[in-house]
Amino acid sequence: MSTCQQCNAQFEITGQDLQFYDEVSPVFSGKKYLIPEPKLCPDCRQQRRLTWRNEIRFWKRKCDATGVSMLSMYPPEAKLPVYENDYWLSDKWDAMEYGRDFDFNRPFFEQFQELRDQVPIYALGVLKPSMENSDYCNQAGYLKNCYLVFNTDNAEQCLYGKAINHCFNCVDCYKTTQCQSCYETMHSTNCSFSTHLYNCETCDDCHFGSNLIGCSHCFGSTNMHSKQYYFFNEKLDKAVYENKVAEMRNKMSDQEIFKKFQEFQKTKPTRWMLGIQNENTTGNYISQSKDCTECYDSEFLEKCKYCFDVKKSPEPCFNNHDINYFGLGIKNSYEALSIGYEANHVLFGFDIWPSAESTYCGYCTHNSQYIFGCAGLKKKEYCIFNKQYSKEDYEKLAGRIAEHMQKTNEWGEFFPAALSPFAYNQATALDYFPLTKDEVIAKGWRWQDEKTEIPKVERIITFDKLSVLDDITKVPDEILKWAIECKETKRPFMIQKLELEFYRKMNLPIPHFHPDVRYQNRLKLRQPRKLYHRVCDHEGCQVEFDSAYSPSDSQKVYCEKCYQEVIE
Repeated sequence: MSTCQQCNAQFEITGQDLQFYDEVSPVFSGKKYLIPEPKLCPDCRQQRRLTWRNEIRFWKRKCDATGVSMLSMYPPEAKLPVYENDYWLSDKWDAMEYGRDFDFNRPFFEQFQELRDQVPIYALGVLKPSMENSDYCNQAGYLKNCYLVFNTDNAEQCLYGKAINHCFNCVDCYKTTQCQSCYETMHSTNCSFSTHLYNCETCDDCHFGSNLIGCSHCFGSTNMHSKQYYFFNEKLDKAVYENKVAEMRNKMSDQEIFKKFQEFQKTKPTRWMLGIQNENTTGNYISQSKDCTECYDSEFLEKCKYCFDVKKSPEPCFNNHDINYFGLGIKNSYEALSIGYEANHVLFGFDIWPSAESTYCGYCTHNSQYIFGCAGLKKKEYCIFNKQYSKEDYEKLAGRIAEHMQKTNEWGEFFPAALSPFAYNQATALDYFPLTKDEVIAKGWRWQDEKTEIPKVERIITFDKLSVLDDITKVPDEILKWAIECKETKRPFMIQKLELEFYRKMNLPIPHFHPDVRYQNRLKLRQPRKLYHRVCDHEGCQVEFDSAYSPSDSQKVYCEKCYQEVIE
């Protein structure tokens, strides 16, 4: 067992891990530069990577090339130059102009930071030509009429969503696919006109449900296949069902109903892992994968370990360890963040697509390959620190730098969190590894205090008067000119026109909480990215498995065979 140098936790490095490190270790001038065993545990390695990614926060700043005001995922205090996306993609500038020699008297990371802080970067992580009327979105592509949608491809008329791929007219959803007119729905596929669903598939007009497949007109129900008119797992006639639903909605708020549903759900078993069509695979929220270990929120992986939020493509993502985002055919890569589109053999890099043979690089795109320590390159090869070399000279110098990094103990480690352009509370790391300001500072990382902007509006509805918003039929159009004070944080927020139309169509009340609070509440509903060894809770069954449900959790957890036996 190894001891994590950051949190002191014990973690295992297996023989298969060592074989993987050997397989992907780069070869320069015929010599292999072996990737050493990691010094941090898997959780701390993931946390470090996620300090380099921001998805949901925006700032207004000027393009450092044109002076045009723009939205950026980089805060003003981040000193690196930021270009508007169209300008960054153009031929009006060349990242090679910032090329420099490597200084063997100084650490690698220190020199890379200096390069990174001078090479311009794109303002948002979006495919700009594919975005239509979707300015306030990030880490996304092919969106139309969307607002505050993140980590998403192919969505239309969606608001406040993350990973809502191929969805239409959905609000406040998280990791849903091919859904239409859904609200507060998570980890669900092909559902429509439904609200408050969790891990459901092909459901219509279902509300407050979990683990439903092929159901319609079900309310407060769980663990059912192909059912209609069920109220808290009780079969009812259509008229009785409708009366029961109307009666509960008249007496209780959505929050109260959801709490009641959560209590009911605890009385029913759940399956050991959320996912389908897996073979020899552990993790959670993973599907169609083979021979994978502790992978989460991913599809179509093979021979992968510690991979998160990796998207499906026609070919599986193959032979990768320690990857966060975004997938689509990546291969033979290690300790990387936001790489994709068939990126191959990316080691210790971030924002690399679709490129190959990249080592310790960032923001390099458009089929750059054989690059080492570069930033912002497009369509380049055999470059080191943004300087061009012949193939032979590249191989020699890359090997020398790898040997230098071995001596400085940098070789085999991802970029330090302290060098990220984002403060910890601005980065995605905060979502999965929450820390207080004092804890962050104690680690030597940055925390950025931010002021709440007060919208310039005609009226602010305070949290003690939010009940006036509960009957959507009585909410006037003027609400679009008002701000609502969040019931929890008192931070004001506004309602969008498309959003108001959605609430009216779905007969939903105006939310009482700021979108950021609603997002954090959804994250709390998920199981952590951590596995516990358990035994099936079904009486008489002794099947053992690794599950994201802690043994201290009161939820009954069944193995696959026992779970299928209790499905209604």
